[in-house]
Amino acid sequence: MPLHAVVIGERTWARGSDAQHVEWDANIREVLAKAESQAGDVATLHVSMTEQQFLLDFHGDDGSELIAILIPHELLSEHITEYVDIVRQIANADGVNQMEALDMAKKVTHDRAGRLLKRELRDVGFDLETSRRLFTLLLSLRVDTTRLVGIHGHRTIR
Repeated sequence: MPLHAVVIGERTWARGSDAQHVEWDANIREVLAKAESQAGDVATLHVSMTEQQFLLDFHGDDGSELIAILIPHELLSEHITEYVDIVRQIANADGVNQMEALDMAKKVTHDRAGRLLKRELRDVGFDLETSRRLFTLLLSLRVDTTRLVGIHGHRTIR
């Protein structure tokens, strides 16, 4: 379903810093820029987070709930840990070759997480690119990415 807005839950928003709010807003814009999916109702996605899970709650223009999907943290934890570990290694890379190899590993991990989310959101019909960008948003809600050097983008390989 096409998205016209993404809203972060009040409790989740309240725990973030000003820098995180800027990051979250940027990640939301990225999700919306590529929110391609199968035809259906245009929706607003409400994202909230508890200690155990993410709640992705899709609402129609009239405010009615279209679908709610729970994503347990344990489902994404391996991907999040791997992604953050690679980003930290990039910050300490010795030379361009190592940096490029690590960046490719980061992209592969991002793709795997995107495919996992795409499967979990099959009823919504998100494509891989939207699912990858949603992973970026969920990652930034779970981990303070404003403190990680090299978290954004991928390098162009020669």
